[in-house]
Amino acid sequence: MKQYQISDEYRTGNDRIDQQHAKLLDYTWRAQELFTDENMLFKSDDIRKILEGLEYYTLVHFTEEEEFMERLGYGEIEDHRKQHDDFRMRIRSFIERVPELSLDTQDDMLGEIFDYLQGWWKSHITHEDRKYVEFERENGLLAEEA
Repeated sequence: MKQYQISDEYRTGNDRIDQQHAKLLDYTWRAQELFTDENMLFKSDDIRKILEGLEYYTLVHFTEEEEFMERLGYGEIEDHRKQHDDFRMRIRSFIERVPELSLDTQDDMLGEIFDYLQGWWKSHITHEDRKYVEFERENGLLAEEA
């Protein structure tokens, strides 16, 4: 499976952050591909793998992103952290529901996961993450410090 290539819509202007976002967006597209795969009958294990991969990688990414914002002296970091915490809790709640899935409910959950991720990334990356990248630019700070 090839990795998602980040589109201009999701570029922040910070190459390191954009590379990490591409990996996160890849999980979203994996969920969508699984959702549309009509030949696969049992999807629960794959759903769990996608969610656990997303849970792990967001921990890595969010930690690095928050440390970067701290180094920048970014004033909206606490709100940003809360958004990250809310996201992690939502992914954890999806993971906890996986053992209850049946053939009749797995595609519903995949649709719910895909819709949530797609909406969250669109809002978070295109608005919230761009704020601190813009703060970085306005203050003459270097992206290479990330």
